[in-house]
Amino acid sequence: MKLKYHALIAGLFLFVGLNSALADNIKTNTGLKVEGNCSIITTYTVNIAQSPKIGTYLTGPNGMTLYYLEDETDNNIKCANQTCLAKWPIFYEKELALPGALKSKDFKIFKRPDGKLQISYNNKPLYFFAMDKRPGEAFGNDLRTPVGIWHVIKIEEK
Repeated sequence: MKLKYHALIAGLFLFVGLNSALADNIKTNTGLKVEGNCSIITTYTVNIAQSPKIGTYLTGPNGMTLYYLEDETDNNIKCANQTCLAKWPIFYEKELALPGALKSKDFKIFKRPDGKLQISYNNKPLYFFAMDKRPGEAFGNDLRTPVGIWHVIKIEEK
């Protein structure tokens, strides 16, 4: 019994040591975040989702659908008042971690006229929709509002 216990402990130390050595070599742009010596958490700040109705589209780190406002760019913000922003919260994360299918050059962090930071995809500012309550919901897709028409961020499948 003691021998099995010592072998188990030795195996655990070997695993932690190897994991720590590997973790030190992981690049942050792979979407893996390294915390401490050996804890690896696989999270992305932007994810890819698929739906039979919508196709392939982008979501935030919580799986919630990301949207853009038609004819809005990061140099021409239309969703600027509190009424709009209450329904369409801006998408911003301090660090951007992407799955391999997405390119970092397509994303940009920019400063809005109100001074807040936001992320854009191909110069389209990204938002959530407050009426979406669960991952996979896209109630804001093709929705007409006083500021314009909202769409999910669709991406081409490769």
